[in-house]
Amino acid sequence: MKLKHQVAIVTGSGRGIGRGIAEVFSREGAKVVIATRTVEEGKAVEHNIRQSGGEAFFVQTDVASESSVQQMVEQTTEKYGKIDVLVNNAGITLFKPLLEATVEDWEHVINIDLRGTFLCSKYVLPEMMKQQKGSIINISSNHAVATLPDTEIYAAAKAGVNGMTRSMALSLGKYGIRVNAICPGFTDTPHYQNWLSETGDPDKVEEEVKHFHATSRICKPEDIGKLAVYLASDDSAMMTGEALILDGGLTARLYKSKIC
Repeated sequence: MKLKHQVAIVTGSGRGIGRGIAEVFSREGAKVVIATRTVEEGKAVEHNIRQSGGEAFFVQTDVASESSVQQMVEQTTEKYGKIDVLVNNAGITLFKPLLEATVEDWEHVINIDLRGTFLCSKYVLPEMMKQQKGSIINISSNHAVATLPDTEIYAAAKAGVNGMTRSMALSLGKYGIRVNAICPGFTDTPHYQNWLSETGDPDKVEEEVKHFHATSRICKPEDIGKLAVYLASDDSAMMTGEALILDGGLTARLYKSKIC
């Protein structure tokens, strides 16, 4: 159990990638704070982890709200007395043509994907600095490296997360705090399944998606959770400032035609 006795906050852990990370962390012995906005989802994850023999604590959290983040950190330290790991996972995706995008679209994505990472890190840091040790894991995206048309706002937010990751690693190393990012691609989450259902031919689209991957499959939240465990544990003691792409080889490919 690589995270035994550690306290880990996972934002946006009511569903999808965040839930997968929280559940894997719990299996590795961590006490997991389920910091998510939707009460029903957060309580469900808390219940499931406890039913499986783990320890979890749900705190309703809006990562775009400074006061909400402060309260989440205060409740965590009141209950557990420390914070060892922060996973900045909460985020939203937006694919929308730039000419159709609004200032409100920009602020919504940036406030959650980038501001949320800033706020959670800022208020967790004093607790980690007391211990002179900690691991911050930012969940970014392969869109920070290679993207698509009509994805400008999301790509900008995730590229910003990668930039913050590098700078934070340099600033915080002297306190024994490591900062890394995971850049997932397609991941089998409710969001992905909803997208498939809206395509008109889910089976054909999913076949094409898998065709683009060297692994012939997409990530599961558990895959990302396993990498997060590595980054949270002492196994990665010499890794900081890195943005690790986890997408089954999707971003490595120049192109893959079915014709030539």
